[in-house]
Amino acid sequence: MLGDRAPLANNLWLVLGDLPRDIPNALVYRAGDRLYLMDSGAGPIIRTSILRLLHEVGPVQSFTLLNSHGHADHVGNNDLIHLAQARETHHYLSEAGLALLDARSYFAAQFSRLSASYDLVTGFQAHRLLWRSAGMLRNLVTVLAGERRTLELFFSLYLRRFQPLRPSPETIQTYESLPRQPLVIGDVPWTGWALGENDVWVLEERGHTPDEVLFYLPEHQLLHTADLTFPDSDGAVTQAMLSKCQAMASAGAVRLVTVGHHQQVYQDRQAVLAFLGTLITEQEHLQAVLREILEEHEGLTVGQVYAHVRRRHNDRVVRHLLSLEFPHLPMPLQQIIAVSLLQMGYEAKGPRRKKRFYRPARAA
Repeated sequence: MLGDRAPLANNLWLVLGDLPRDIPNALVYRAGDRLYLMDSGAGPIIRTSILRLLHEVGPVQSFTLLNSHGHADHVGNNDLIHLAQARETHHYLSEAGLALLDARSYFAAQFSRLSASYDLVTGFQAHRLLWRSAGMLRNLVTVLAGERRTLELFFSLYLRRFQPLRPSPETIQTYESLPRQPLVIGDVPWTGWALGENDVWVLEERGHTPDEVLFYLPEHQLLHTADLTFPDSDGAVTQAMLSKCQAMASAGAVRLVTVGHHQQVYQDRQAVLAFLGTLITEQEHLQAVLREILEEHEGLTVGQVYAHVRRRHNDRVVRHLLSLEFPHLPMPLQQIIAVSLLQMGYEAKGPRRKKRFYRPARAA
């Protein structure tokens, strides 16, 4: 349940989030007299749990807060740094994440771009009447206030679930202010930063967002993938990063994997490889399905592509993706389809929110 802790070792804890409420997990790790908090979650329940755990661990020489990226649900309780029992404190976020701290503006801009391709509210299959009503209200407010302002108002309401948001920008140093260095895990090369006495390795990933990093704990061979596993991320970068993680696990350098938004912990090499392999093959398979559909029926809207995907419910991968629809993931499958088609190079043509997708023009 949200706020429960899962001990992973005698100095390592996973504080559990909750996916339907978009609250990610947080990691707490003590290495000697150095204490690390990886992501702070959002909302009062996980905040109380993290604070109680920090107090149970007791005073330390240094406390370091590490944010995997700047999304509101990962930084909402960053002000816990002021409550740490430590002689010195540090707080790091990638430089590209600073722009994400203005969550209302950031999400409004992101969804304004996406809504050029399809009508976001029509994609939700759960609570359909509620979302259709929200769409009607949005259309009315857009006439009066404009789309960007309307989206900002919408996200102001949505972000209330994470209140109070305290990202603590005044304590942030950027990872990039530290010397970047090559890091090798199981013969797999990365760039990033090694903190403390090689306590936490921060790996540049940049798939889910331009600022996202992964965390690797050499002592426990634990890899925390944050939101890399979200299917709405940059597809090409995500696939490349997942393949690197898979290679690390194949080499025996990863024996524990935790993720941002579900509570399962993968605790042996076989489970880790199966999990990462499934993510890689499912994304590849979805792209193959989308190509097949648009080869047969060019010029479809996102909703029409989705309808064709649903007809393939006997396909094991498609059936699994349909089972993950909102609210089991924060986004509907139609959003994943729209993002995937754009990243695959399909051309979106037509009126805003009703665009049809066409195969990219072939070079002469």
